[in-house]
Order: sequence, then C-alpha cells, then structure tokens
Amino acid sequence: MSNTDVSNPVSFADERILETSHGPIALYDLAGPGTPLVMIHANSVSKESFRLQFDALRETRRVIAVDLPGHGASANAIDPQRSYSIPGYANAVLEILWQLGVAEFIVIGHSLGGHVALEMIALGAPVKGAFVFGTPPIEASLAGLQAGFKPSPDMAYTGSADITEEQIDMVLKLALGADAQNDEALRAAVKRTDGQARQMMIEAVLAGKGSDQKALVETSQVPIAVTNGEDDPVIDLDYIDRIGFANVWTEKPIRISGAGHGLHRELPEQFNRLLLAFVNDIETAG
Repeated sequence: MSNTDVSNPVSFADERILETSHGPIALYDLAGPGTPLVMIHANSVSKESFRLQFDALRETRRVIAVDLPGHGASANAIDPQRSYSIPGYANAVLEILWQLGVAEFIVIGHSLGGHVALEMIALGAPVKGAFVFGTPPIEASLAGLQAGFKPSPDMAYTGSADITEEQIDMVLKLALGADAQNDEALRAAVKRTDGQARQMMIEAVLAGKGSDQKALVETSQVPIAVTNGEDDPVIDLDYIDRIGFANVWTEKPIRISGAGHGLHRELPEQFNRLLLAFVNDIETAG
C-alpha cells in the first residue's frame, strides 16, 4: 500500500489514554493480524512521527504507537527521576503492553525510541525482533555518547530543558527531515515536550543508568534490523558498522542513500518495504 493511498487514515479518534504508574500514557492501538508492532518515537517528538507507517500498515498488522512520558499527548511524569531515563521509558512502554495483554511483540524504535527498544530486550521483555534506526548501540556513559554520535552544536537540544522557537525548526529538520518543519502537529509536539524529559534522560545516560547496549547487541540472539540513512547528521555510521552484532538482520547494518536521521519520513515507501520484509522474516521464522 502506498503511503499516499490510505482509505482509512489514523485520526485523533483512534487515540487512547491508559493510566500507568508513570502517569497517563497516550497511544494508538490499531487492530490487525499477526504479532503486534510497537512503535517508539524519537526524543522531543511523538507517535505522530510514525503516521506514514501506521497509516500504511493499518488493518494489515496490529500497530501500537505510544507517546513516551512527557511527550505528545501523554502526561508529564509523576516521578521524573523514575520515568525520564531510557530504562524508565522502557518500563513505561512495557506497563502499557502488559495492560493491553500483549504476550510478545516486534518493536520499531527511532533514535531515542531505538534505545528504549534495546533496553526492553535487556530487561528480558518478550521481544521477537527489533527494528531500530538512528540508534547507535552504546554503553550508558559519556564515552558511549561520544563514540556513537557525531559532535555537533545542534545536538545540544537533546539534553536542554528549554528550547527556542528557532530550535524547534532545527529539531524537526534534524530528527525528521526538512518537510517536518511544515507539520503543525509535529511542531506542537516538540514545543509541548517536558524539558525535564530531555535534560534528565541525558543526565541518566551520563550517570550510567541503563544497560550497555553495545554489549547487548553483541550477545543477544533477538533478531535486530539496523537501518540508517546514509546522510544521517547525528550518528556515526562507521561506529555501528564496527559492532559485532550477534544476530543482525541481512548480516550487516543497512544504509539507505538519500536519507538522513528521519528516513521513515524522508523515504517512507522504501522504509515501509524494509520494515515489512523484516516483520515477515520474523514471523516466518516462528
């Protein structure tokens, strides 16, 4: 299905709010067959960043797209110290899935969402496969951040409690591509994000809170698809290529030409084909 040919697009009416120990969490739970696909967004955006995926997949797969605490239509965290970290976000998503009665799932994570996906594996969650992009698997430390990400003054927003109107445009362009700057829903999501969520998440990484995700992917037998835009301005693709993944899909990380950090929006049809191929491989393998 083309991303521009959607007869029954997702709308606000599809949104649900579930009460959790982290606070009220907003999500879409779109009915469909097969193993549920759980979609986790990047830092300072929202589940709507996946609209070109769950609109295209609607009624062909069950899709669960979540707003992390402090993001999108979810409430700010009840206990920021507990929730605003990669393990805290992972725990919040797993609590939602437990409430929905999801026994196993395939997780799709973009950037921060990919780190949350890997943390769910580290926590022993029933993950059948993980499709991550814009996510260098790193240890939780300053050295890990320096190894996996390119140095850039634009990246300062990731740990900043406050951002300016000008930085909102920069965040959208950096994370999702230039066209995202014209999407009012995504602009509102960046503006709405709890600044503590950014600041405390980075502080938690620097404090070593969370798993060593590089060691995880070098040992875990959970199938992992690693797909990135060749022109990603944020992550070090060579660092990713040097990692000895234990069970990486297609035997090595994939680079997509003509795309940056937000390849799911920049090249959605190509992204969706890869995602479905991965999902089909996971389900065929049992």
